[in-house]
Amino acid sequence: MQGSAAFEFVAGELERSARLDRAAARGALRSALALALFDPVRVTASQLRLVIERLLAAELERSGLEGADRTCQRLATRLASERFETSGPESPDDVFSRLIRR
Repeated sequence: MQGSAAFEFVAGELERSARLDRAAARGALRSALALALFDPVRVTASQLRLVIERLLAAELERSGLEGADRTCQRLATRLASERFETSGPESPDDVFSRLIRR
């Protein structure tokens, strides 16, 4: 299953920067997105940034990756340097209010 352009970008960067195979990189990213209740097909760059900053490191550590925090910092920086079409901004409060309702 293909993800949004932002998802595909981050998954590719994660594979390269963390030297994870495709399945491990995409699996960790999908798990972090699921925790935040985001769909990989519709996730925007700003939503991904929040997931990278707050949830992805823990998923990467579960996968056995050392230096997950540094990897996430690099991913967030790379993501911020790219432009993706978005359907509209979503605030961090919107994201985490969904987590509270779970």
